[in-house]
Amino acid sequence: MLAALLVRPGLAATSAELVDWVWGADDDLPKNPKGALHLYSSRLRQVLENLPDQVELIVANGTYRLDVDRKTIDYFQFKARLERARDLARRGDHQQALDSVRNAFAVWRHQRPLDDLRSDLAEAWRRRAVVNVQVPALDLLCGEYLVLGECDAVLAELDDFAFDLFAHPALLKRRLEALHRLSRTGEATELFLQAHKAFRSDFDDVCARDLREFHERLSEHGVAPVQPPAAPVGVLMPRQLPPDVRSFVGHDAAFAALDEVAVRPCVALIDGTGGVGKTAFVVHWAHTRTERFPGGVLFADMQGFSNGSIVDAGIVVDGFLQALGVPPDRIANLEHRAARLQSLLSGRDVLAVLDNVRNTNHVQSLLPLLSSCVVLVTSRSHLSGLAARLAVHRVPIRPLESNDARRLLLESIGDGRRDRRELTELANVCDGLPLVLKVLANHIAARPAVLLSAFLRQFEDRSLLDLGALGDAGPYGPKAVFTQSLRALNPEVGFVFRMIGLHPGPDVTVSVAAALTALPLRRVEAALDALVEANLLQQSGALDRFRFHDLLREFAVALNEDPAERAAVERRMVDFYLRTAENADVRVFSTLVRVPTPDGAEKVGALRFSDEESAQRWCVSERHNVLAVVRFAAEAGYGKHAAQIPQLVGQTLVRRGRLDDALTLLHAGLAAQDEDEIPVLQHSIGFTYLQRQQYGLAEHFVHAAHIGFARRGYEKGIAGCLHTGARILVETGNLALGIDSHERALAAVRRIDEPGLETAFLFRAGEAYQRSMDYARAASYYGQALALAREQQDADAEAKVLYLFGSLSFVRERTAEARDYVTAALAKQAQLYSIGDAGRSCVLLAEIELDAKRFREAKWTARTALRLCVRTGDLLGEATALHVLGRVLRLRPPLDGAIEAFERARAIFVDLLNRERAARISVELEELQVDPGMPGTRCGSPVIERDWRIL
Repeated sequence: MLAALLVRPGLAATSAELVDWVWGADDDLPKNPKGALHLYSSRLRQVLENLPDQVELIVANGTYRLDVDRKTIDYFQFKARLERARDLARRGDHQQALDSVRNAFAVWRHQRPLDDLRSDLAEAWRRRAVVNVQVPALDLLCGEYLVLGECDAVLAELDDFAFDLFAHPALLKRRLEALHRLSRTGEATELFLQAHKAFRSDFDDVCARDLREFHERLSEHGVAPVQPPAAPVGVLMPRQLPPDVRSFVGHDAAFAALDEVAVRPCVALIDGTGGVGKTAFVVHWAHTRTERFPGGVLFADMQGFSNGSIVDAGIVVDGFLQALGVPPDRIANLEHRAARLQSLLSGRDVLAVLDNVRNTNHVQSLLPLLSSCVVLVTSRSHLSGLAARLAVHRVPIRPLESNDARRLLLESIGDGRRDRRELTELANVCDGLPLVLKVLANHIAARPAVLLSAFLRQFEDRSLLDLGALGDAGPYGPKAVFTQSLRALNPEVGFVFRMIGLHPGPDVTVSVAAALTALPLRRVEAALDALVEANLLQQSGALDRFRFHDLLREFAVALNEDPAERAAVERRMVDFYLRTAENADVRVFSTLVRVPTPDGAEKVGALRFSDEESAQRWCVSERHNVLAVVRFAAEAGYGKHAAQIPQLVGQTLVRRGRLDDALTLLHAGLAAQDEDEIPVLQHSIGFTYLQRQQYGLAEHFVHAAHIGFARRGYEKGIAGCLHTGARILVETGNLALGIDSHERALAAVRRIDEPGLETAFLFRAGEAYQRSMDYARAASYYGQALALAREQQDADAEAKVLYLFGSLSFVRERTAEARDYVTAALAKQAQLYSIGDAGRSCVLLAEIELDAKRFREAKWTARTALRLCVRTGDLLGEATALHVLGRVLRLRPPLDGAIEAFERARAIFVDLLNRERAARISVELEELQVDPGMPGTRCGSPVIERDWRIL
């Protein structure tokens, strides 16, 4: 776990990601991998606290992050020494460069990185590290040896590493050159012929031709020319690059990707949203790799997104000819000038950068002229048309990760302010965009006496988009950059961009965008695709789901200046969610009492669902957006919408086992303070707390709801509160009072003739009688409930009754009958995607299988139950599943798994104040006659050193 976090210091990793990193496909997963990770993290934190360096393992919201200085990690030490060696070599200090690269190899030579990790992710990382870091480092080492005339050392190093030279042509060339310099031409020729034949056999004609030309130069000169080949008379070696950026951080993966493709003539597209740092990335990459391009570097700003006119191809051709020393006015015809440029570039190692390209047509005529060059095209657009015509290598530039953003901000401020928390918060405000980070850094640097905390307070009320909007930085600030990007699109696309900015959720679907814009679905889809193409919007994990970067959303919102138009859009949005939620609720809970939604709400393209599964899927996938819309509605005065949408969506979330999401949503609805809806929401909240076994909170909210319903004389609500209150009494051991309340609730619901409610009231009353061991009365109530459920075609109620019949048969020691009932219940719960109920059924089925001595089935079912109960937060079910699992695992050594299961089950029962079950497990632990502590890690405790080792 430590190694997996060290490869990405400062970046958060989810539990699922760490599980994939830590355990390979052939490893035995712990019974609860997330629990194991939590245990390991606790042990790591105890050790980290005693280290002299500030190292912090942060666990939050199910993610893990290791905050540690990269300079203390061996892999990053290797890369830093390697980068210094490259810089020294560029300046001609070859002895120092050789010493620096040797120092790098003192850190990492033959060690296998992440040696303790056998997962597929670790193996993939190892391969990338070797190919993208170690092999180029060895190439640099050999190159410096050759410059200093130490040819024997080249051969020794290549023999020592024993890389496949045919797979790494750069190393192959180093060996050939060393052999020629040592006058071992026979060996060199034999190696060349073998490699050339291998390349031809693999149909790699480019490599074969390049190797042949290299070998011919060696044969002619004895050495590979260190200086670039002589240019035609009168032709200059252009060096048109803008100055390198002073502070450049991040994008290691993008550098590696570009290094991999830019070894031969190609077209690489570097795309990303405005302000993400595409030009800085290309310029920095080119400055640090100029030795690859002895023929020179050409650079043209195409001004595709600027306030001036775009630069056409003819101007670029003339500029490149001028840089090559050929006055363009000597050649009158443009086509002839283009042909002359193509001729001059042929056979030379030239890098050509076409920066800030607007669209495919902007560069389409230029690319054939540059076919012998490595061409880097930067654009805010994806340039899909270009990719359709040419074999383009796409290198997307993403916003900086939090740690890199903080480093860039610190280096750009340059005054030694190092408060980690405040710098991180300021960097996060910038959404990872280097342009915004640098504008903010200039703003801070110009005010050296002001504390960083003051800037944090400032941006609580002020937008970062306002920085640089006036004065000298006006045309280069974030608002100007975003405006240029939007101006390049047609007006309808800009209208869609502006409208969807008003959506408060984390992402937006096509159907929601259509409701916001009141445009036909197909036109909205086309506009959203255009925004993705322009890098103003991102695809969000599904084809119909899109999201903004935070600053782009802020920019879009600010474009809505007409209050009447904005109000109309907001009304269409809340109406869309209300009507769609209502349609989902009708499909999922067809037999229950309906939420009385207002007739005045518009229907604005609300979704309709063909089946229950699609309705549930919408509720789950849109839950974060629904929460955001409810909170917006409560603040904007749409109180009825804010109160009713949670009622319509919350029950489905409960069925799917997402109790925390349901509670958050219901509390947001309660905050709207709609007097008519307050008791309904309070009852729903109390019911959900009952599902979480938080009986004190459940009783509080149900009691408050009962009072509210009583004041209004609402009999359905009163009956519901009596029923839920009865369940709370039963669960907390007050069986007599609980049964009395159940009977009163049944009488009330029969008076108002609600058969859907009567079904639930019957089987819950039967459950109370079963708890009191009145099995005959329980069976009678279950039978009545089952008949009603089938009559109403209520599959959810039928599944619950079948489960209860199974539990009744089990306590009556009718094991086979119990298994049949529970299996039938599980089949229906699977069809309904009722995760919480399925978890409880699996717990019961595991107990049944254990009692029947079907141990393999008991273990499998208990693990399934554990997974489902953890997902839904069912602590009682989780503890029971762990107890069953421990009783199965204790039957066969090793006993570590049984001990872990018993210990965790006991801890949960203690938390639930179920001292009887906890004491029973303690006895079982003592019977094992071993230390009841948690088992150790698979590989022992990690060895913590001052310098972190992942190599």
